[in-house]
Amino acid sequence: MEIALRKFPSLALIPFALAAGPGVGAAQDTTNMRRICLAPAAVETSASSDAAVNAVREAFTAYLTGPTLQAQALQARLASQVRLEARQAGCPFLLLTTVKHEKKRGSGLLGRVAAGAAQQGAWEAGVASGSTAGRIAGHAAYGAAAGVAASNYAATFHAKDELTLSYRLESPDGKALAEGKDKRKAKADGEDMLTPLVEKAAEAVAEAVSR
Repeated sequence: MEIALRKFPSLALIPFALAAGPGVGAAQDTTNMRRICLAPAAVETSASSDAAVNAVREAFTAYLTGPTLQAQALQARLASQVRLEARQAGCPFLLLTTVKHEKKRGSGLLGRVAAGAAQQGAWEAGVASGSTAGRIAGHAAYGAAAGVAASNYAATFHAKDELTLSYRLESPDGKALAEGKDKRKAKADGEDMLTPLVEKAAEAVAEAVSR
């Protein structure tokens, strides 16, 4: 071993590099993490404000979670209180959102029933099979592409309904770092209009916090 170290001095550094490596990497990941506080969405003209709030929170949390992004949901509904809550939580970024659902015809009761039945059927089919593969398939179908809250919210939409999503990303001093508004019109009953709007907004937010 002593001869090997004389011929290759760099070998002596390997144990130290291995010991220091994970700690250095972990510290770097923590430094690069961007934490974003999500205020409960303000809801305008919707059949269910709670469903809208839950869907917006779920969608933004999903898109703003990753190796360098962390989303934290806040509880306060008043603008002044949610800003105070964000400061107390030590969040460097606060995301404020507003969702407006304009209904063009009757209630979404049948759509909600149909969506619920489809999810329940997928869940029960997987569990009833008794096999591990069946249970995994059931879980996968139950939590399909859109989250459960977004899927339930989409069940209230009808063809020609319009959904508008507005967002504003603020620094601790209230300065706007990014803001925008976008709208979609449903082409069919039960169409998920929220997820595409959130995805586009989340891209802008992620870019803003990484500057």
